[in-house]
Amino acid sequence: MLVVVHTVTALTRLLDVLPAFLGDTRLRILYTIIDGSPFGPGAAEFLADIGARVIPWESAVANRFDLAVAAGRSGDLHLLSTPLVVIPHGAGYNKYRKQETGNRKQETGNRKQETGLRVRARSARP
Repeated sequence: MLVVVHTVTALTRLLDVLPAFLGDTRLRILYTIIDGSPFGPGAAEFLADIGARVIPWESAVANRFDLAVAAGRSGDLHLLSTPLVVIPHGAGYNKYRKQETGNRKQETGNRKQETGLRVRARSARP
């Protein structure tokens, strides 16, 4: 089984679900860090700290595994020739990240509901 790591946040989420697989003695779990994630720094150190068996991304792409698990769809996951399970990595999973042109400022505005009395205008009678 291959665990595909994008970021420290994604790795933390993957470590939350991996205990479901740890009881299966048929599995050998290997980790790889997907190339190109702008949020990737620190993932290699985290994997070293937990004693994970890490293979280079190029090896992950060149080989076939019975299953790959990733937390998030960014990067070149399509290069894997392995069945892939993608789980959400937590809060902000579907966030929008603007490419190369600056930050996206979310305009939330004030959506204040009018709570005052609504008075119907009376028509004037002669």
